[in-house]
Amino acid sequence: MTRSTVDENSRKLRKLFVQLVSGALVGGVIGYFGMSQLDPKAMQVDQILTSGVGIIYLLTGGIVGLGLLSPKLGSKFLNVEDAEEISEQRRVLTGSTISMVALGLALIALANAGPDRAISPTMGFLAIVVALFVSVVVSFRDWKFYDEMMRGLSRDAGNIAFCIVGSVILLWGAAASIGMAVTPTPLMLVSLVSGGLLLAAFVAAGRAGLMMPR
Repeated sequence: MTRSTVDENSRKLRKLFVQLVSGALVGGVIGYFGMSQLDPKAMQVDQILTSGVGIIYLLTGGIVGLGLLSPKLGSKFLNVEDAEEISEQRRVLTGSTISMVALGLALIALANAGPDRAISPTMGFLAIVVALFVSVVVSFRDWKFYDEMMRGLSRDAGNIAFCIVGSVILLWGAAASIGMAVTPTPLMLVSLVSGGLLLAAFVAAGRAGLMMPR
């Protein structure tokens, strides 16, 4: 093993360490602050789950957005070669940030909507509709800017999401129909679908080798 190879491996390990530590710290702080603002003691389990998924979407979108505001800083914790790569991918990353933040806010709004709450049921539902509309528009707008690898990654994530969400709903529904499991609430299904999509994206990225530090 050459000296340059050793130095490159050391650099990647340092970057991985920074990514893990910064992600854990920021995620922990934002997650704690977010849930404390939502008063989880007054919420049902499905509301907590949906809000938690929404916070993860917000956190992910916020981290990418921070990298866009400061590419030099973003190159330290985002899995990119350098700041120039962030600048080159600015349009696509901006669309992803908008979609993630919109979905995160919508999920939190829906989980906390109700007749006697600050957010009305209609507003909670409209938040999801608007967030989905924004995500679809952004996806169609940015598709032509995807390279072949990104298009393949997107298709792979969709297939994985279908397998994860479809299998869980099928088995859960079957078990609930014969009394072996609790019947899923509407919010549980919402959190399952939205969380499954996010998980599938990470799995697809991992399968493509994009989770390793560059």
